[in-house]
Amino acid sequence: MERVFCWGTGEMATAAMSYINISKICEVLGFIDNDTNKQKTSFFGKTVFSPQILREKKCSKIIVLTSHYDEIREQIEDMHLSYDITVEKINYIYGKSILKRYEEDQDGEIDKILRYVEENGLQIFNYDFVEKYVDKHITPVYDSRCQMYYIWHKRKRMYFAKYLDTAEKVERYYRNILIEQDEHSPHRYLDDNFTVDEGDIVVDAGVAEGNFAIDIIDEVSKIYLIEADERWVEALKQTFSAYMDKVVIIPKYLSCVDEGKYTTLDRLVTGPVDFIKMDIEGYECDALLGAYGLFEDSKRLKCAVCSYHNDHDEVVIKHILGDYGMECGHTDGYMWFPYLCRKNYISTKLCRGIVRGKK
Repeated sequence: MERVFCWGTGEMATAAMSYINISKICEVLGFIDNDTNKQKTSFFGKTVFSPQILREKKCSKIIVLTSHYDEIREQIEDMHLSYDITVEKINYIYGKSILKRYEEDQDGEIDKILRYVEENGLQIFNYDFVEKYVDKHITPVYDSRCQMYYIWHKRKRMYFAKYLDTAEKVERYYRNILIEQDEHSPHRYLDDNFTVDEGDIVVDAGVAEGNFAIDIIDEVSKIYLIEADERWVEALKQTFSAYMDKVVIIPKYLSCVDEGKYTTLDRLVTGPVDFIKMDIEGYECDALLGAYGLFEDSKRLKCAVCSYHNDHDEVVIKHILGDYGMECGHTDGYMWFPYLCRKNYISTKLCRGIVRGKK
């Protein structure tokens, strides 16, 4: 078993220790912290040391369990230790936990992911296609008129919220969009056999920057853009300014109740629709339950619903759509989602990206 020091004694370290203790993925020699008030105390039964312990006791690996990874790595480099040491992020622990969780799994798709994780470390998308976007050149343009950056996407200006206030932030964000919608991605909404058709009426729930809507805007006859984050609503008004004859922007949270800041698809959308895309950070099941009338009225409906935010979303989404009379499938491949939505833990479950339904 690998012997490591962990750097940090806060919330991230507390969360990480549950995986270390349960999965037995490494032996923790002790903790390191720059806070002198914590040094010489105990954390999870291990001594908390100053960074000087690295001069006294050799260790091949340090796992940084704080949000200050870059600063701590630089601090370690500046110590000029007499031996080689590898500095890892918390994903190292999640990756080891996933390898342990699925070590006896017989799914060929998952086996390929495990090999990728072993060779490259854990990512959201653990596939070779990601590599082609690492150094992809992207040129954001700053529009001083509205004080936002935009990128030319499918020959259209796609604006970004003002909190993305540097070209570097926009580049990083846009690369993630390209990865999500790569032809090999588990997160791809559409493919050659699952499309939005000419003249369709579409609901895009969870629009953010609007890449899905931009891709289909010339084909649709009408599209409802439902986005609760006002920062993105401001950007969407710029992006779709030339299409307002067919675009309806709705700044609401979707759920199964019409109360306060929440509302339902049945309340927002009247008449049948042809396609629903939904990516609303773990509230997909609630929103589907609030759309019984819409599904009942829509006789030739297709939908693409994100199913990776919570561990059991795929099963529940398929059950709801099945009750609505839809045939269901899912995109190929798996995703790992390292964020908290409606759960209070970082899951080590690999999940399907998109559930697709069709009447």
